Amino acid sequence: MPKLDFEKLTPSNQAVQDLRELMELTVFQNEDLARFMTFVPNVTNGKKVGFVGEMEDVGQSGGGCNPTYKSAKIAAAEKEWELGSWEIPLSLCYTDLENTIAQYCLKKGTDIADLTSSQYMSGIVEPKLSNAMMKMIWRFVWFGDKDAKNISSSGQITDGLDTKLFDTCDGFFKRLFAICTENEGQHTTIAANSEASYALQKSKLKESGVATSIFDEMLENADSRIFQHDGHAIFATKSLCDALSRDIRDKYKVIMPWQTVFDGLEVGEYDGVPVVKCSIWDRFIQAYQNDTSKLNLPHRAVLCSPDNLLYGCEGTEAISDLRIWFEKKDKNNYIYSEGKLGSVIAEDNLVQVAY
Repeated sequence: MPKLDFEKLTPSNQAVQDLRELMELTVFQNEDLARFMTFVPNVTNGKKVGFVGEMEDVGQSGGGCNPTYKSAKIAAAEKEWELGSWEIPLSLCYTDLENTIAQYCLKKGTDIADLTSSQYMSGIVEPKLSNAMMKMIWRFVWFGDKDAKNISSSGQITDGLDTKLFDTCDGFFKRLFAICTENEGQHTTIAANSEASYALQKSKLKESGVATSIFDEMLENADSRIFQHDGHAIFATKSLCDALSRDIRDKYKVIMPWQTVFDGLEVGEYDGVPVVKCSIWDRFIQAYQNDTSKLNLPHRAVLCSPDNLLYGCEGTEAISDLRIWFEKKDKNNYIYSEGKLGSVIAEDNLVQVAY
């Protein structure tokens, strides 16, 4: 059920009566989804989507009468949407708020149990739930895995976490890893990821020349067509971006500038290519893929354009509307939302991945 840790914020002489006065201990910053990927509305499970590539080479020596006519093929590929279902079923009882500072939000008398039009619901639950739902989109679209398992069951998900948080659909990382398995030339190895402890995973990445070599190899091996697409960039974990800044400073005595384009998103440039810090990946890996000794591939980078990374749903909005209501019979408040979600990588060749 949605509730703050109000037991840590008990009332004292009625000094705090307005929940809006509370300062957030942490703020979840949502990087702009459109900067990283492209939303496709009104898709259905099993729907085919076609992509047209380039025409094969034309033009040859010759001239005069009676030329020999040939056909020229145009590259094409077809992918299929695989949508999985998700839901958000939550309940809340007013007794959870009693004897806490939130008790000042409660109505009086017979209506005390109805929180639907309270300041608690509108000022705390709804905006926090909106953030949590945005976080859900990031989790499914990037870290989703229909075969998700906990580490103790030979999987990658932190023990103790419910794998239902991940198995709605296969996300981009699972698809990118599969592409790199098929074509090793699209994979740049980050050796520090294989170290046996948190400390070594961090320290080995910071060694001289390591970070710049990773970025150099990605750019050298990438399909040149990637750079022709609008919005192309190297999207990387904060850990890898920080190591790059350190390496450039130590090697070349130059400070790599980072520009905050909006809250939570920093963009730099390396060898003429934009580099985007995806700090949300670091947070997710720390929380979701942690075996208490080391992290699963804590340093990652993807060189591509957002129009090659597609996520879609059956409706027109990735996040469905919330239903919030009070049930008089059992005196509980309910919140519910559901939808379908899936991801597709349009052209497999137009990605370069480091991990």
